[in-house]
Amino acid sequence: PRVWIWADLGADGLASSATELATKARALGDEVGAVALGPGATDAVAALGEHGVSIGYAAEDERLIEPSSRVAAHTLAALIAEREPDLVLFPSSYRARDVAGRLQAITGATIMANAVDVPAPDRARAEVLGGTTIVEVALAGPTPHLVLMRPRSFEPEVVGGSCAVVAVDVVEPPDLAEVRVLERIDAAASGPTRSAAPRSAPHEPRSTPAGCRTRCRSGRPARP
Repeated sequence: PRVWIWADLGADGLASSATELATKARALGDEVGAVALGPGATDAVAALGEHGVSIGYAAEDERLIEPSSRVAAHTLAALIAEREPDLVLFPSSYRARDVAGRLQAITGATIMANAVDVPAPDRARAEVLGGTTIVEVALAGPTPHLVLMRPRSFEPEVVGGSCAVVAVDVVEPPDLAEVRVLERIDAAASGPTRSAAPRSAPHEPRSTPAGCRTRCRSGRPARP
């Protein structure tokens, strides 16, 4: 199977979630790809070769960081239509959730959020009832399946290797409305940090009621 990850980009470059997702993708797929869209994307995906990514898709265009994420979602949808991956793993960042949600609306693919593990390209796991029960979810519907992972679900591993970088054409939807950020307020974060959070333990499904064995089907919201 062909497994891709969405590589988040931040002010300091590649987000640590990308190395976590790359590690899991390597265990699932024969071909592991990473997609990064925005300034710094080329260097970011190239660095993921150390984590087992064999091919990286990158575009540096400034249009890709517009606030609505519509350009990024349409660009990713066009790339998916061309390359046909079986599974795309996303982190649970604000931007990744925006892109994944819009991508689902464009493609009609199955989407699942808050997963803690992906044992196979067509199955995922989630915790319910305060983490006391692990639910096995069958990912039905057309591919690629889109799965948003809970933070720190996997331990990054460096395996060595190189990543071939492919330039991606930007796709801008014809009805794109201008969205402007009028004000940005930076405030100091409080509470536990992501880096201090414990990593998830390996997840094995427990005995669950029949109602907890579920299937995730595709649906199409009104507007991508």
